[in-house]
Amino acid sequence: MLLNGKKSTVDDHVRGPVHCTKKAAYEKKQRNGEIRQQRTITLTISITDKKVNSLIPFFRKHVKQGGFIPQAPTLRQMYLPQIFENHLTQLKLMFESKPVAITMDETTDYCARSVVNTLFHFHTNTKLVSVDFLIQVNNSTIGSILTKYNIPFSLPRLFISDSAAYMKKCFREMLKPVMPQLIHASCCAHILNLIDPARRGRYLIHLCNYGISSPCKIPLPTSTRWNSWFKMVEYIKIHIPY
Repeated sequence: MLLNGKKSTVDDHVRGPVHCTKKAAYEKKQRNGEIRQQRTITLTISITDKKVNSLIPFFRKHVKQGGFIPQAPTLRQMYLPQIFENHLTQLKLMFESKPVAITMDETTDYCARSVVNTLFHFHTNTKLVSVDFLIQVNNSTIGSILTKYNIPFSLPRLFISDSAAYMKKCFREMLKPVMPQLIHASCCAHILNLIDPARRGRYLIHLCNYGISSPCKIPLPTSTRWNSWFKMVEYIKIHIPY
């Protein structure tokens, strides 16, 4: 037990401005830390509807009637199917019976599975219309997508992909026979990336021939993103005499 004199000293200190200021700063720091932790958890969750569960404590604390927000299972079972169907209906209305251009590209998901993304383009509209987990891309893949959107095989005009051998074979042997009007346009960035090593080697030889003692290659952080190179070349052409 504290003596009366010491207790009053402690009470005065606790009620004093210095302690109150430090207490308020400490509580604010704690709150900010909790918010940052909640934000980190939310942003690192890979499944979107799972984020709702991680945010519920924040909603209950800071949002009026935040406890009435549904949790992930409810959203997934009751709301998301309806939202998906509405979105699919809008896409069908946008591209139905239109001479679309088709873009296909393969990537991998976080489980290293092959994923083929299909996009439709018509005028100013470009939309992702299909995501398929496939072993290989073939004409039945695109055929089923076109059928789902009520697009006759006679309407598509352009097929855009990278220059991979299997994509060329898919177009040549599977798509062209059923859609003879279709034109294959390879991705420009992918073509540039294929010829890049030889061109950069010739650039180094050119620098050596013109007296550069220690030539080095221009860095390209992302090999399939060439806009920064194009802007650099345009700038050099305008501002540096050659």
